[in-house]
Amino acid sequence: MESTKQYVLFELLKGQGEWISGDSLASQLKISRESIWKAINTLKKNGNQIISRKNLGYKYIGNSSLDSDIINFYSHQQFANNIYVFKETSSTQDLAKQFLSKHPVDKPVIFIANQQSQGYGRRGRLFYSPAETGLYFSVILPNPTNDLFQAGLLTTSMSVVISRVLEEFYPEKDFQLKWVNDIYLETRKVAGIITEAVLDLESNSATSFIMGVGINLATKHFPQNLLAKASGISPDKEINRNQLAARMIEEVIKNSQNYTNPELLVEYRRRSNILEKQVTLQLGTQVIKGKAEEIKEDGGLLIRQENGELKKVRSGEVIKVDWDE
Repeated sequence: MESTKQYVLFELLKGQGEWISGDSLASQLKISRESIWKAINTLKKNGNQIISRKNLGYKYIGNSSLDSDIINFYSHQQFANNIYVFKETSSTQDLAKQFLSKHPVDKPVIFIANQQSQGYGRRGRLFYSPAETGLYFSVILPNPTNDLFQAGLLTTSMSVVISRVLEEFYPEKDFQLKWVNDIYLETRKVAGIITEAVLDLESNSATSFIMGVGINLATKHFPQNLLAKASGISPDKEINRNQLAARMIEEVIKNSQNYTNPELLVEYRRRSNILEKQVTLQLGTQVIKGKAEEIKEDGGLLIRQENGELKKVRSGEVIKVDWDE
């Protein structure tokens, strides 16, 4: 059941940019104008920009902060009570794991942070996650089949889905994919994805997957070691992060049930920025060099090594690409 604050917020969002009478809000809710005024003040304290004018009412301008109620509004209440938003956390992946350790999960649960102090990607590498300029979230995806066989395709498919959503908000950008989980603009990384399986050791099956996404939207300043490797998508463009989060979550969850769709792999190959290029791949303690020739049906990468032999890898990280080839 919606609170007074939520109801007022949703009505303002429906008529965003227009004047909405306080009397009409009070009449619809069958409460006093004073209660509406209190709700408006609470919403303002939560970062919502609302203009008040005598004889006109209230006009909603926006909220630059991430807010679970606004995200729920834009996602049509599909995930109400299953979205948790934090100002700061170590990592949304950690939050998801902690949640799973205490709660049975039979539907997707989402954790979003405005800032991460220990956000990480594959091989535990830190993902720079400053406040206000990015979108960092994790989704628990229950796995009713407990199947691990096609798990490698989940990351490749979600990379495509996330790129598509980003292009809705940045239609002028051409997002490309570096195997297996990085989203690039030209030669710099703007987003990363990590998929971790939650295993049932007795049955050797995956009960859930936790998919984490980190996106540098408007980040301008990076640590010295990342200056040549990472960038924000568009440091000078303001977008509605709550609306982006809602669209991203909707599409990820919808397509997670269909992640083996061959069309997603076709698009992944089309977006790849390493095929036919010389690459260096870290595979555990082993380093492999060669030409990236093909992305296989299971998402694995086929490399022609320097000695001419073909090697297929399902894991590892491409740590260097000869972009000039």
